[in-house]
Amino acid sequence: MAIHFTRSLPEAMESIEFSGEGYEFPIYSMEAIRSHLISDSVIEQYGDAKWRIIDVLNEKYGAILFNKFDLHHWLEKNQDDEVAYFLNEAGSNSLNYSEYLAPSGFHLWLGKKGFVIGIEQKGKGFNAIRINGERIKEHQGGAFQFFRECKNVVFFDNPENAKVVYFEVKF
Repeated sequence: MAIHFTRSLPEAMESIEFSGEGYEFPIYSMEAIRSHLISDSVIEQYGDAKWRIIDVLNEKYGAILFNKFDLHHWLEKNQDDEVAYFLNEAGSNSLNYSEYLAPSGFHLWLGKKGFVIGIEQKGKGFNAIRINGERIKEHQGGAFQFFRECKNVVFFDNPENAKVVYFEVKF
């Protein structure tokens, strides 16, 4: 599946048969560059949000999945856990490359046939088409490499001025 530049959130919601159950995990609402004075609290909220998403997914879908999601899989280079990879790679990009150096929040929508995760940033967007096409070196993280190779669907709110990266997983 990998990257889709024409996919939209309404299409993904229909595809997963959205059940009406959704979550928002706020992280950093300020429209200013994250400073060293508040970095600890932002990083703590960022980590907590990722784990809360993992917990919700395992609680909701654990009985139907063979392997549970676990953020440690990313550290262990277990690429079968694409959720862990997405949260860590795309989340890391927002901490390092977004205008305010932090995601503003994570989103999670649950459906009968899958789920969608969104990582949102405030400030300037980025041109996902250009970054992907030109393999831009300044984005040295593994996110776009992962996006190109994953089995699930990665898409953007606006691929030429993206502020939200979405990850759609279907069962």
